[in-house]
Amino acid sequence: MTGLAYRVFSYFGLISIFGALLYGFRYDAAAPWRNYVFDIGLYGAWAAVHLTMTRPWFKQRAYGDRAGSSLERQVFIVVTVVTWLVLLWYHRPLPGGAIAFGGPLRFAGHVAFLFCVFTFFEGATFGALDGLLGVPGAAMSHSHGGETPLLTEGRYAQVRHPQYQAALLAGLCSLIIHPNTAQLLWCLMIGGTFVAFIPVEERQLIVARGEAYLSYMQRTPWRLVPGFW
Repeated sequence: MTGLAYRVFSYFGLISIFGALLYGFRYDAAAPWRNYVFDIGLYGAWAAVHLTMTRPWFKQRAYGDRAGSSLERQVFIVVTVVTWLVLLWYHRPLPGGAIAFGGPLRFAGHVAFLFCVFTFFEGATFGALDGLLGVPGAAMSHSHGGETPLLTEGRYAQVRHPQYQAALLAGLCSLIIHPNTAQLLWCLMIGGTFVAFIPVEERQLIVARGEAYLSYMQRTPWRLVPGFW
């Protein structure tokens, strides 16, 4: 895969997370209830692959000395995006209730959703996004190990996981745009994965960064919600 093709593909995959929330997950009041089992299983399979690839033991076995390299990041992005797109293509419509929100409220939901997207990308440049996605030739960023700088300024000085915070808020806004049980389930699954992964990720950061991350945790005590958690 050439550098340009990978760049387009990885950017598409990153933005498709917000695109899926904005577009809405499949809902049909007449769909069979067994579809819940299928969709939960489908998401669970995706999450299992995604989370396994972030674990240090997997990285060591799969990549050895190349763990933490651009190659590892590229493989992770390709597998994650491909399986995510498969999930979006094959998930089934879910039955249940829905609320008929008026036009002005749904419009406000769209505006708030876009604000969350802007917040997610606040301060990001194409160079920074290239580093996040492991685009060939770009300096890597956002890794657990000491091979990349530890982000502690800007919104990272307010909460330790500002991008997760923005994605979760976007999910809440999407429920105003698509107020139905299908959207609710998918937002709960995606949001629950983010929240559950934060302690796991932080343990990896403490092991990899040591005192630097422990000091950052003291300066910035809140993970997602200032004054709460």
